[in-house]
Amino acid sequence: MKNRLYAAVDLGSVSFHLVIMTEKHKRLVWVECKKEILRLAAGIDPVTGRLNADLERRALRALHYFAKTLAEHDIRDLRVVGTAVFRQLKDHRRFLRSAEKALGHRIHILTGDEEARYIYRGVSLGLPVDKRFVIDIGGGSTEVIVGEGDHIVSAASKNMGCITLTQKFFSTHHIDPDLFVAAEAAARDTLAPLAAAYKDLSWNTELGTSGTIKAISWALQNLKISDGEITKEGLNSLRETILSCHDHNEMAKKLHLNPRRSSVFCGGFVMLEQAFECFGLSYLKIAQGAIREGMIADMIALDTASDESP
Repeated sequence: MKNRLYAAVDLGSVSFHLVIMTEKHKRLVWVECKKEILRLAAGIDPVTGRLNADLERRALRALHYFAKTLAEHDIRDLRVVGTAVFRQLKDHRRFLRSAEKALGHRIHILTGDEEARYIYRGVSLGLPVDKRFVIDIGGGSTEVIVGEGDHIVSAASKNMGCITLTQKFFSTHHIDPDLFVAAEAAARDTLAPLAAAYKDLSWNTELGTSGTIKAISWALQNLKISDGEITKEGLNSLRETILSCHDHNEMAKKLHLNPRRSSVFCGGFVMLEQAFECFGLSYLKIAQGAIREGMIADMIALDTASDESP
């Protein structure tokens, strides 16, 4: 019997993702993966709150491409979500109609809490029962979750991410040390009240997910600072290297970054650096799962419950 296929489409502030997975021996197995880097959050006009026309065309083209892939696999179990960028759009209803038409499926705009729940579920797949801290730094928001096993103890979402900080402090090609310090203060002001609310919680493991955190891990490996694990000492060393660079091109060469990632790297780095400070983190390991795996696990759980019901 052919394995049942499940698909999740995550329309994020930096990238659009499509993953198709199946379940074998109670484990999720990848079948297909598509990614389109759009940086939608960077195309929102700060005055009108509307998406610029060029980015809208590119987004709809990406969704048409996803629709073809879904049709090729004859996907029937599908969930599509929009994250922080959709929450920030003032004309999201108009764009949403066009996006749903291009994809051929309804799009659900997640609340920050819903986004955090899916992230935690995806990160926790296959892990032992443990008390864990999870952070996801996206383009337009940052999610912080503390849980035990599959149970979420506390979750929060803040409307600040790598693109948000880039637009405010790193919009020029030049890396300005004064603006870097100002960005750190802004990130600290955003995260500190949340950290205060989490001060009585405890955890044994610290996990990070998102392209931003993976890029930081990659940079630490390239500089031979660590084997990929992120520590406070490693971040301090990486900060010195970043500030020794005149511009983003020089930084990309030193850190061996993809040029498409380097433009928002400083914003993401500052968010993670301040998360370490505010939450007193000692290390961060890269999680294997993320929001899309959480969405698919949720669909499978609902199907299993339906099959087992009398």
